[in-house]
Amino acid sequence: MEDTQHVEATAGNPAVRSKRSKMNAFWKAALPYILISPGVIFVGAILIYPMISGVISSLFTQHPLNLSQREFVGLAHFKTLFSDKIFYMAFSNTLIWTLGVVFGQFALGLGIALMLNEKFPGRGIYRSLILIPWVVPMIAAALTWKWIYSADYGVLNYFLKQIGLISTNIDWLGNPSIALFSVIMTNVWKGIPFVAVVLLAGLQSIDNEMYEAAQVSGANLFQRFWYITLPSLKGVSIVVIVLTTIWTFNQFDLLYLMTKGGPSNSTQIIPVYTYLNAFNFFKMNYAAAVSTVGVVLLSVLAFWHLRTSKEEG
Repeated sequence: MEDTQHVEATAGNPAVRSKRSKMNAFWKAALPYILISPGVIFVGAILIYPMISGVISSLFTQHPLNLSQREFVGLAHFKTLFSDKIFYMAFSNTLIWTLGVVFGQFALGLGIALMLNEKFPGRGIYRSLILIPWVVPMIAAALTWKWIYSADYGVLNYFLKQIGLISTNIDWLGNPSIALFSVIMTNVWKGIPFVAVVLLAGLQSIDNEMYEAAQVSGANLFQRFWYITLPSLKGVSIVVIVLTTIWTFNQFDLLYLMTKGGPSNSTQIIPVYTYLNAFNFFKMNYAAAVSTVGVVLLSVLAFWHLRTSKEEG
């Protein structure tokens, strides 16, 4: 009886009500941060910490077999990096590799998306078949294309000789002047389905009444594509281009499996050069400096993407 009277008395106390109100407001404000904290900790452990650790490692030189023996050298690795001819070759190849793959995937993916957006018999089957390159494991794709490109028994040389385009076999992966182009073509083939499917989804969101109105106004096929289709796909195109650019810039497995950066470093790109320095030459700290440059370049791209996305709403 006394306890009940005490509770009723405190509940009616303005100071107690104020304290409870502040506590409720505190937990209401803190709840979102508590809920996302596991995700933040997870991302920090597997992404942020290794990245910061890599940047710090690029400022030291340490024994490859005894990591406790290390010496602070500041920016010495970066000075070496910018006088390294192979790094400049890797940087140049990375730009060619990224631009070539992204342009090829987007152009061909857009063409396929436009075709699959039209009504024709068996359209559903073709929409399913287009996904095959995307679902093929990377190692299977790399080994298959190495066989296709083989200078001795490759099916590509056989096909080109049959139609009369070449008279002697071409060493697609052994010739430094065309090796990077050959691997770019493989990556374009592998990534087309993703671009095509995303752009196809964007095409299906365009209102058909816009095309009908334009057709009534006398707009031809090219004008409808230029003034309706392309502007309507602007948002989804930016997302596709940024994602494929980041994935291609960071891609390691396909190039390493097909050429390992050769011949004569003609297919050397920053991720492969980082791996070779770290695990073939055991220059861990120098590899960290190479990867740090790559992180800076990708950070600029990510910042541009965030700013563009914000403007697009």
